[in-house]
Amino acid sequence: MLGVGFLTLFALAVIVPFVYMFLISLKTPAELGNGRILPEALVDLMRLRAGENVLLQVELTDEQLASLNNAPGAPFAPVYPSPPSLFRSLLLPTVPRDALWARRLSLEKPSAAAREVIALYELRDPEKKLRRTDRFALLCPHPSGNAWIAVEAKRIPSNVKTLVGRLFSNYRTLVRWELLAEGRLGAWVSRGYPRWFLNSMFVAVTTVLLGLFFDSLAGFAFAKFDFPLRRPLFGILIATLMIPYPVTLVPSFFVFAKLGLYNTYAALVIPGLVSAFGIFLVRQYVQTIPDDLIAAARADGASDFEVYRYVILPTARPVLAALAVFRFLWQWNSYLYPLVLTNRDSMKTLQLGLATLQEAFGTVQHELQMAGATLAVVPILVIYLAMQRHFIAGITMGSVKG
Repeated sequence: MLGVGFLTLFALAVIVPFVYMFLISLKTPAELGNGRILPEALVDLMRLRAGENVLLQVELTDEQLASLNNAPGAPFAPVYPSPPSLFRSLLLPTVPRDALWARRLSLEKPSAAAREVIALYELRDPEKKLRRTDRFALLCPHPSGNAWIAVEAKRIPSNVKTLVGRLFSNYRTLVRWELLAEGRLGAWVSRGYPRWFLNSMFVAVTTVLLGLFFDSLAGFAFAKFDFPLRRPLFGILIATLMIPYPVTLVPSFFVFAKLGLYNTYAALVIPGLVSAFGIFLVRQYVQTIPDDLIAAARADGASDFEVYRYVILPTARPVLAALAVFRFLWQWNSYLYPLVLTNRDSMKTLQLGLATLQEAFGTVQHELQMAGATLAVVPILVIYLAMQRHFIAGITMGSVKG
């Protein structure tokens, strides 16, 4: 009973921070620090409040947004259920008395280079009379401060699809969804979060595949071959595990810089191709494989590499799966090496990119960072679930003896 309680507490300690991070990723910048756990978009979705409301979408310039933020009653804005063409040639001295007031729900900037911000407003419509109107006039303070001008606002469908889209607006901004929707794949993968994600995926997968090959070859050699200085060489290899990781950063930087590999994928992949821990782990497992099995393969005419391919690899599948998970985690979460060996945005890995995800003047976009961190967990979960059975068998090897 005590063990179950301990495991439950441990699971909560792991899950609760992830859930909190996910909820923060769904909040708008205006909601950060308001003390509420659930984002307003999620509350609206659960209550389906859009059933009695009209949702308005309007494109605002930075100046218009600033004037609305400084206007009395913000984040509410006056709305008139008429096309803005009726007001286009007029500067209203005051807000009409029959104007309605809409509450701003969210702000979304399609891209960092976009000149306009997409604002979503909620207008109460309990009698469902405004649903026949497709265009509204949102009144915005004039730069002079003495009048109001009209900006066109479009009514968008008040349904679950719209609310879900609003809920994940941070994710759309983060992954530059507008470029992907337009089919501009080249621009989509050129920079930003998609580029960082693909960089990390390429480096992690390449390192895992090549690293497993080299580690298993070396582990097979140390376990089943008798060659001069085998024991001293293996002892030196194990001793490298005691070298602090940051000690190798500066020498690695100079080596790759001299070789002309700075800011290249080779600089990110090569340091992870061979792992002393991986060689040790495979060697310990291969030592448990009966020598008679290898001798039988050689008696059938198999070469050393064929023994490795057809005997060692299938037998060592559990430990290789466990090592693959370990290697993927190490490479996916790597931060120091990419920080030292790259300085271009197009070469950043995901962890390095998330650390530098900020607006101009160093303003950190916490909601986008939380969204990026949430997406960064997905490949780890997929890898673990795909290799769970082999992973557990690998880490428990030798715990039960026949």
